[in-house]
Amino acid sequence: MDAVKGQVVSAITEKTGLNVGQAEQVLPLAQESVTEGIMGAVSGGNVDGILGMLTSAVSGGGDAGGGLLQNMMYKGIAGNLVSKLTGSLGIDSGIAGTLSSVALPMIMNKIGGATQAAGDTDGIDAGSMMSALGLDAGGLLSGLAGGGAAGDLLGKAADMLGDAGDKGKDAGGGLLGKSGGMFK
Repeated sequence: MDAVKGQVVSAITEKTGLNVGQAEQVLPLAQESVTEGIMGAVSGGNVDGILGMLTSAVSGGGDAGGGLLQNMMYKGIAGNLVSKLTGSLGIDSGIAGTLSSVALPMIMNKIGGATQAAGDTDGIDAGSMMSALGLDAGGLLSGLAGGGAAGDLLGKAADMLGDAGDKGKDAGGGLLGKSGGMFK
């Protein structure tokens, strides 16, 4: 996964003129934005939004293709990242927009690829996403009956996404925990 970090940092420096150190500061903010976007969608029941975004990311091959930039969920994550970049790093909003459009499609492609690999087919569906999250339908339904499904689902999603606040540490297991390793 270290190679992905290098690819993202290289693309950022090439397309924005930022130095490597500045480019590396973007990665934790990008991970936070992705985590917050996916967690918000999970807690709001917008599984279709997540699936659509990941499908678009994979079909675009890690660039801005595949309709990813038009996906509403992606737009929310990108807007959040731009806000974080301008607020936390003091980066001009134009450069922040470029950073977002360079880094996020590559990151989403990796997340989508991991979701795709977790499934039984080449597609991205709820089953492959549940598998990547470490969930099964029976466990989810029994959790619903007990009233704790939302918390369980959010806990699993947090495990998948890793702890963006744990900078420099192993971000845990799951989908973004694995992709979080690409930023080390």
